[in-house]
Amino acid sequence: MITSSSEFGFTIALGRRKEGCEVFEKETGVVCKAVVLEDFIEQMKVDEYYFIITVNTENLGGVLRYLIGKGAANILVEKPAGIDAADIEKTIKLLEGKNIFPYVAYNRRFYKSFLTAKKMIDEQGGLLSCHFEFTEWAHEIEKLDKTKEALENWLLGNSSHVIDIAFSIAGQPKEMSCYTSGFLAWHPRAAQFSGAGITGRDVVFSYQANWQSAGRWGVEFNTLEGKLILRPMEKLSFQKKGQLGVVEIDLNNPEDLDFKPGLYKQVEAFLNHENDNMISLQQHHKNVVNVLEKINGKVK
Repeated sequence: MITSSSEFGFTIALGRRKEGCEVFEKETGVVCKAVVLEDFIEQMKVDEYYFIITVNTENLGGVLRYLIGKGAANILVEKPAGIDAADIEKTIKLLEGKNIFPYVAYNRRFYKSFLTAKKMIDEQGGLLSCHFEFTEWAHEIEKLDKTKEALENWLLGNSSHVIDIAFSIAGQPKEMSCYTSGFLAWHPRAAQFSGAGITGRDVVFSYQANWQSAGRWGVEFNTLEGKLILRPMEKLSFQKKGQLGVVEIDLNNPEDLDFKPGLYKQVEAFLNHENDNMISLQQHHKNVVNVLEKINGKVK
C-alpha cells in the first residue's frame, strides 16, 4: 500500500515483509516500511492522507474496509477491490451513510490510446457499435502462483479491464444475452464466452473470448467515419470507412512509455481529484453484479 500526505510533501510505501520492501525501495527510490498495518495506521491522521491499496486480490477488501472504518476518505484501490462480488458487497454496506467514494484502479482508462480513441469518437459523431475480446492465455495463467480463489475469479480480477474499457464508452447494457461453454481445471465455471446486446446509449455490442484457444485482448469502436482498434490496448489504429487498410495512430505518449501504461496519469488524476475517467467503488459494484457476473455465467 502507498500513502501520500494531503500536501503531497512525501510518499510512503507500506509492506508486510522487510525483503519485499527493500526490493521496492531499491527499484523505485520511494521509502518502503515493513509494518503491521493496524499499528502504523493508529499513529496517523488518516483523513490527511491519500491511500493507494495494492495488496494481493484476497486482501483488497479487508484492507479497504479497515481504512474506511478508520475514517480514510481518499482511497484508490487496485481492481477488482475484492476477491468476488460478495466481498465487494461487504464494503458497499460499510459505506452506507458515509460520504466516502473510494475509486477503483482501472489504469487502462488512462492509456493514451483509450483517451485518444474517446476524443476521436466524440469528433466523429459518437459511437455506433463496439466489439471486444478478452481471451486469456490459460496455459500461462495456470503457471502463476495464485490462490484457488483468485483463479476462479479471474474474469473479475483481470479480464474486467477489457470489459470496463468497452462499456465506459458504450454505456452500460440495458439488454444483454450471455453464453458460456467449456471449463478449465482452474476455472471450472467456463472457458468460452460469447454474447451481445445494446446499451443505455443505444450502442449495439458483441463480445467473445476463448480461453482454450488463440486470441488476445482487444476492443473495436465503430463510428460513422470508421473503426478505431485497440489491439494491443496500448496502441490505437484506425480503419477508414470504405478502405481495407489500417493505420496506426501516433500517440506521443511518454508517460505510457516511461511508466506502467496508464499508471502515471491515473495516480495524477487521483491526487488532483480529477475524477472524469475514474470509477467509484459504488459504480464498480453495480458493474460487477449487472455485467461481469452475467458474462462469467454466474448469473443468468
